[in-house]
Formats: sequence, C-alpha cells, structure tokens
Amino acid sequence: MRAAFVARKGGPEVLEIRETASPEPGPGEVRIRVKTIGLNFADVLARLGVYTGTPGAPFIPGLEVSGVVEKTGAGVQGLEPGGRVMAVTRFGGHAEQVVVPAVRAVPIPETMSFAEAAAFPVNYLSAYHGIVTLARIQPGERLLLHAAAGGVGIATIQIARRLGAEVFGTAGSDEKVRTVLEQGAAHAINYTREDFAARVRKLTGGYGVDVVMDAVAGKVFKPSWRLLAPMGRYVIFGMASVSGTRGLNYLRAARQLLALGWIFPLSLVTANKSIAGFHLGLLPPGNRYLARAMKELLEMYADGALRPFVGATFPFDRIRDAHFHLQSRASIGKVVVEI
Repeated sequence: MRAAFVARKGGPEVLEIRETASPEPGPGEVRIRVKTIGLNFADVLARLGVYTGTPGAPFIPGLEVSGVVEKTGAGVQGLEPGGRVMAVTRFGGHAEQVVVPAVRAVPIPETMSFAEAAAFPVNYLSAYHGIVTLARIQPGERLLLHAAAGGVGIATIQIARRLGAEVFGTAGSDEKVRTVLEQGAAHAINYTREDFAARVRKLTGGYGVDVVMDAVAGKVFKPSWRLLAPMGRYVIFGMASVSGTRGLNYLRAARQLLALGWIFPLSLVTANKSIAGFHLGLLPPGNRYLARAMKELLEMYADGALRPFVGATFPFDRIRDAHFHLQSRASIGKVVVEI
C-alpha cells in the first residue's frame, strides 16, 4: 500500500509517499480500505513534532478516515467486510489502508458521502465535548467561538444553533466571516480588522459571554477570559497560534505561550468562572463516552441539524499541498484528501 510518511519534523515538504506493507488487524480490530482522509490541525502539529504522543520519525500521521471495511480480526461484531465506515485513528490515517480498534469505526449513514464522513468524527466530537459535555451550554446563552470558520468551528456553530445558543464567531477574513454567518452564527467578527473583545462587549451591552470555545489560545486568551460573565465557562482545546505558515517559529511560539499569562485557582472562586481543557486523542479506544456522543451526533445529523462542510479537496499525491493549505490558515471548513 501507499502511505504518506513524515520523514523528519518540519514543513509540508517533509511528507513522503512511500510503498509499505499492508497492516494486519489483530483481535478486536478492523482494516479499512481508505477512501477519504480528514485533515486536522493536530496532523500539522504532529508533523512539526509538537503534538502529544507523536511517534518518532519516520511515521504515518493521520487521525481520521472514511472508507470500506476490508478485513476484521477475531471477536469483531457488527462490522462486516464491505461496510462503509468512518473512524478515528491513532496516527496511521494518511494511507491507503489503516487498522483501528473496531470500537472506533462507525457505520456511515446512507445519505453521507465519504468526504462528509471524513469530516465528521473529530470535528463534531470535539465540538460536542467542548460545549455540551464540559460547558453544558444552555438555550439563550452566549458563546464566543474562535477559529469559527474551521472544521471544529463550523461543527460548533451547528450544534450550538441546535441547542439555542447565540454564537459570536471570530475569523480572519471577510470570506470566512460570510461563511460563519451562513452556518448560523448570530455575529461574526473579522479579528484582523477590529478588536473582537470590544465588539462583543458592545453587542452584549457589556455583559460578555457565558462560554468561550478556544483552539487558538496565545494572545486571544486574556481578552477572551475577561469577556466571561459570572458563571462563565472557558473551554480550551488547542493552541493554533504557535504555528507559522510552514514550520514552527520558536520565538513566535514562546511569545504566544507567554501571552497566556497565569490563572491562580482561588481567582476562579472569586470570579465565579471555570476553565476546562480536553484532548480526545488521548482517550482510550474503548471509552464509552465517545460512543454515546457519536450516537447523539448522528441523531442530530439524521434530523438535518448537522451537515459537514468540506471546504477543500486534494488528491492523495498532493497531500503536501493539503497540509500547506490547512497550515496557512486559508482553509474554510474541512480539508479532505481523496485516495
């Protein structure tokens, strides 16, 4: 089979497509013939060598795929060869074949394409975990959402809209602002043109927001934290601000880390605020929470409330270009790679 290897940490140019042996499923595992790869910013960070748990080079990155079950290991029930599935992987997804624990492979609804399926698990599970499980967002509450035009951002908008929340989304271009509004956000702010914090305060009459969903961190953290109203919940699940266009600029990363500042536990008590973080990739394969969350998300999809937004598609032999497109922050919605 062909697979895209990270030969050494660095920019998209370090990706090399090589021939390698097909993986064999063990007990409780399935092998998937990959049709479409879902690209995530975690793949960029893994390639740069700063993603938690990244193997040493050379390795095959990739955390999300859709495809067809090709072979099952002993003890697998409910999945048969030929069945269409989407799956969360633990690396290895940038390949024509991948082996995953059967509990991480979910049948694809008949109305969902392979491209949409590759855009579903990571984005929607992240959005759900952030605003439903951790923040417990309620109808009428206000949500500040950074990187609102990205894959997780659009998934968050759709779920928040279904739950009756008012979304304030930030994005870095006028085109992205239009997409954020089209997806259902009540307000969209181009942070390159105006102070997002001042705009949110004005729109809310000084109240601020009840929930912040932040995958950017760095310099946006402090003003976003100050926007939290009493009983506000801040959810942080990434730090995209540390990455440059091609590689990792360590001076830039240091500045962004310092910009986070410090939060003392007792200050949360007096401010009546809370902060939570998550890393879904580090949950064990059999975690029952993921199955329950996916069940609810697929019910929302069946009702028409959720629709994966694929913004760009690349062929497998241009996977370097796909990585560059995502890392350049030019992407809108999900970036997928088709095999």
